[in-house]
Amino acid sequence: MLVSSNSRFIQSFDKTIIGIVCNNNPANIAFARTFTVLGNTSTIVVETVILFIILIVFKQYAYAWFTAGTMAAANGYNWILKHAVERARPTVHHLVYADGFSFPSGHSVGSAALFGVLIILTLLLIKSKGWKTILVIIWCLFPLTIGYTRMFLHVHYPSDVVGGWLGGITFVLLGYSILYHYYIEPEMMNHHQS
Repeated sequence: MLVSSNSRFIQSFDKTIIGIVCNNNPANIAFARTFTVLGNTSTIVVETVILFIILIVFKQYAYAWFTAGTMAAANGYNWILKHAVERARPTVHHLVYADGFSFPSGHSVGSAALFGVLIILTLLLIKSKGWKTILVIIWCLFPLTIGYTRMFLHVHYPSDVVGGWLGGITFVLLGYSILYHYYIEPEMMNHHQS
């Protein structure tokens, strides 16, 4: 709502963050151009499909459908919201090609949803506490870095990225609540009864 009404708060938030984030360091530009690809819709779809297949192979059917459902819902929401808000992209020179509307950042929605799903799967499936901690930290860094590259490359406003993260995380939490309610909780009940 703040973005579609073009509120003063959003304008100053975007200006402040851009001032902190953006520079013309060639090494930073090269890194951002490379790393941002990890958040491309096509890359996220491939990563999701691979994760889905791995979960099916290991007979983790509930987790596989949780992954697919969460990602489908988050990407659908992103498409609907982009076309509802119709925010134009930043007018400054883009350092990578980007088309379509600006809000929310699809890279941020997709990466927050995918790596959010990976965080939940890690917490549920990995037994070792050390590995759990390391993986969760790594999974958190991916969407943060991908979001940063979108601002750095001038293809999104910071509020697009934050909006994208919030959207992605929301769908992960919704997906998890359904997974918990219909699968994890009944499994725990069965376990206690037996």
